[in-house]
Amino acid sequence: MKHSIKIAMASLLVLGSTQVHANEVDLDVTDMITKNVKSYVNQATAEFKQSVSQSLSFDAQAVFDELVEQAQQDDDKSAKQPVTTEANVK
Repeated sequence: MKHSIKIAMASLLVLGSTQVHANEVDLDVTDMITKNVKSYVNQATAEFKQSVSQSLSFDAQAVFDELVEQAQQDDDKSAKQPVTTEANVK
């Protein structure tokens, strides 16, 4: 009987230590996955911020020059069009 109790106790100790080791491995895997996901999210966020800032950045001088040129073209078109009056039309 004592021998059976010793075997049962040894079995429980082995089973318990195996379970603890399995939990440690699970925690290590979970930690590793968490770190990888966190790293991916940080990298994706940085790339997204960079992409958005590049798409929104513009050269203010170029935009200003384009608007001035467009305004001058509109002025030139309106100056070249003949002025029609009612006397000319009739």
